[in-house]
Amino acid sequence: MRSLLTFLLLIPLAGNAADRLHGVWQSDHDKSMGFVKDHTVLESKQSDFLNGTLGRLQLSFDGTRMRYKIPDIDLAIEGKSRHLVGMDEFYVYRVLGSDQDSVALIIEKDHGRDRILHIHFVSDDVFWLYSEESDYGLRDLNFREYFRRLE
Repeated sequence: MRSLLTFLLLIPLAGNAADRLHGVWQSDHDKSMGFVKDHTVLESKQSDFLNGTLGRLQLSFDGTRMRYKIPDIDLAIEGKSRHLVGMDEFYVYRVLGSDQDSVALIIEKDHGRDRILHIHFVSDDVFWLYSEESDYGLRDLNFREYFRRLE
């Protein structure tokens, strides 16, 4: 009985978390790079990559699907020109849980696997999440990417 009562009390929290997340969010280059500079030690290629890519990603949430949209990017890493092909993909998600300042989602089939995304709200219009990008040696840097609500 106690488990059922706990479950029934948590249902409104999951709904509120989905509502709070609803909308279009733009990566905030300056806030993200500020955190990186204050809290991480980067190799030059990592710094070049982050400086050229942060601020470009847009995430949209509609209650059941997340849109991951980033344009093609031309940048220089250690003086060498690189072209990164953009993406515009949709992923199904569901809310696993939430508290006063965060929400945990499970994103289904993100690059072939399910993964958990933990979003931390700074305010109603700003959140951050830890980067998990491993292709450029960033997974272990423990840095935050900040996002601002556009709509």
